[in-house]
Amino acid sequence: MALEVLKALDSVRTQLNHITTIIIARMGFFTDAYNIFCISTISKLLGCLYYTVTGVALVGPGIGGDYPISAIIMSEYSNKNIRGAFIAAVYAMQGVRIIFARLVPMMLSGIFLHFYPTASFKDDLVVSTQPEVD
Repeated sequence: MALEVLKALDSVRTQLNHITTIIIARMGFFTDAYNIFCISTISKLLGCLYYTVTGVALVGPGIGGDYPISAIIMSEYSNKNIRGAFIAAVYAMQGVRIIFARLVPMMLSGIFLHFYPTASFKDDLVVSTQPEVD
């Protein structure tokens, strides 16, 4: 019975449900990886340790469960002819998340600095921290 199911999965051509699964797995992989690699930048922006610790504690179990599952789901539901390409497409989101994990905080910092201008850190160590951050 189990081998028949596996043979049926391996002989199926790529269908819409495969494309939907790859999009969902890629988005899950992207968001998990974004959270993992963005927390260092966010912690520097927040400047307060308790925000970072709370965020990591809340996000950690979700990432720990979902991050490896994305590739496993893709390997389970794809046929043997294109399994490698589908898994590579999921892992290709790592490059995209590296760009977004650095680009989004820089853009938000620029917007924040535009609305709340302050002195440079070199000029004044105390006044350079905006009170709006806390």
